[in-house]
Amino acid sequence: MHIAGNFTPEELAVRADITARILEEVKTAHARQPVDLFLSYFYNSHFDPAGFEEIHRLGIPTVNFYCNSIYQFGLVAEIAAKVQWSWHAEKDARAAYLSVGARPVWVQLAADPDVYRPMEGLGRKSAAVFVGQRYADRDRWLAALVRAGLPVEIYGLGWGAPDNGTGNDKLRAAEMEHLGRAVPVPGSAGAYLAVIREGIRSAGFVPTIIRTCRQWRYRSESHRLTPIIAPCARGPIPFDRPVTETFNRHEVVLNFSNVWADGRPGSRLIPHVRLRDFEAPMCGSTYLTGHTDEIGEFYELGKEIETYRTEEELIDKARYYLAHGTAAERLRVAACQRARRDHTWDRRFQQLFANIGVQA
Repeated sequence: MHIAGNFTPEELAVRADITARILEEVKTAHARQPVDLFLSYFYNSHFDPAGFEEIHRLGIPTVNFYCNSIYQFGLVAEIAAKVQWSWHAEKDARAAYLSVGARPVWVQLAADPDVYRPMEGLGRKSAAVFVGQRYADRDRWLAALVRAGLPVEIYGLGWGAPDNGTGNDKLRAAEMEHLGRAVPVPGSAGAYLAVIREGIRSAGFVPTIIRTCRQWRYRSESHRLTPIIAPCARGPIPFDRPVTETFNRHEVVLNFSNVWADGRPGSRLIPHVRLRDFEAPMCGSTYLTGHTDEIGEFYELGKEIETYRTEEELIDKARYYLAHGTAAERLRVAACQRARRDHTWDRRFQQLFANIGVQA
């Protein structure tokens, strides 16, 4: 799914087969009982965009959902141009959709209160927790907390703890070929050369070399941070233990909002609202996340959740809530009430249907 275009013949053949199968299922279902809405989560590589024309001829409205529009819009641009409505989660992604002639609909992410909920009787550790892989500047923020002497636990891949064969180690055995496309080993010289070649093709030689130097410097700094954060790493959460339990077992739940502007290191860091911004508060967590103006449209900051802009603010607020249980509990209760009232998928679908004129 990470290929935006220029597909190999093998990839095109698989996409054509998937498209034909989906269209046949839609036609069969529609003949049995009229279909009210076709909702998909397609990338360019999944579905031939021309397939939407056949669905539209049946009189069925179509919506394609996508939630990486800030830094990976190219992966869905062809789909967005052909589907009737493009549901995007990031508020600032509207311009990208309009640039390809799409009809964007902004409806934010949400969470399921049957899954993300407070759990009684677990007891909370006096520690802050982060759940997620090592990406962008997350290690910088966490290293700042560790250096400040705050208790932190980190769950996920890439933090220095063994992943017991569940993560990227499986991909490092040898270079592969998939559907006619060479797949270099992640982190290998071949992977870097492929990125450099693509950069030169799209941006030119000098900008690509400058960016590559920035990437190497960033990677070197990441290596220096590993010994600092590795003692806090707990590895991936086991599949038989829900992430909800981890949220409920810690006094403070952390989130980091930045993504790379184009999905690759060396580009600008851009903050945006994430799925975790609804899951963790719905669990009744004392929630501390990177600041965006958009998050203030969904919570009352300082009363339901907290945000930070600098390392100093992150450290100060984490330390405060770890030391003041009553204040932490007050934030938890308010966040949970708000999330369960306003930020469920039921509410989001009501908003979507209203925006596109489909009767719920």
